[in-house]
Amino acid sequence: MNPELEALILARDAAEQAESDSPEADRLLRIYTARLDDLLQRRPGLARGALEKAVGLAHNRWLKAQAKPSSLPPKA
Repeated sequence: MNPELEALILARDAAEQAESDSPEADRLLRIYTARLDDLLQRRPGLARGALEKAVGLAHNRWLKAQAKPSSLPPKA
């Protein structure tokens, strides 16, 4: 996985997992936003909305990959 994409996914996940009314949540959201802004500055042709959508889709795939499979075998 691209290291920039992985950093964005992890930053987004941390921001989503933090309690919404905590100062930590604000800090994590600022980190995620700063990483988005940094990438957008280095890639001028990239639209913010498109980047956020791509990170969201990659985040969903990452979450599914992190889910542990059931230890029970499927019923026949």
